[in-house]
Amino acid sequence: MTMHEDYEGYTKESSKLLPKLEGAVLNTVLINVIDPEFNVVYLGTSNGVFALQGEVGGEYLGVHECPDLPEITNQDGYIICMHQPFEQFVGKTIAQARQIGDVWNGHGYELAFSGDENHTMIVQSIYCGVEPKELGDCLRLGVGVYVNQWVKT
Repeated sequence: MTMHEDYEGYTKESSKLLPKLEGAVLNTVLINVIDPEFNVVYLGTSNGVFALQGEVGGEYLGVHECPDLPEITNQDGYIICMHQPFEQFVGKTIAQARQIGDVWNGHGYELAFSGDENHTMIVQSIYCGVEPKELGDCLRLGVGVYVNQWVKT
């Protein structure tokens, strides 16, 4: 069986480190940008450094342990920087780390944080129904906003 025939097995294998994020304090979030695409999200946590990145051309994502965080840099199209929308999660404990989506259909991760039930960090494959024509094999980054209120009209 080739890798492309066993996506379920490969996504399970590529995500096996996801539970190590739970209970960790998020100390730093850095983004690798190969202009104009987001390619890797680095999480510096109390449990180590992890990279969330595309696998096999970005069809699905994987979690990798890293020895260190990369240095912040801005060199001719290769950028390591902070990502302002994710700064709100720094200093918080990761309560849950889970897979979302499917291969070729927005596979990625959603991280929930203790003390913040209304926001989550979302790192997802660009392949989630619509992707900008000028981008490919990269990440879609977002903040989930959940509001549990309604107004009777």
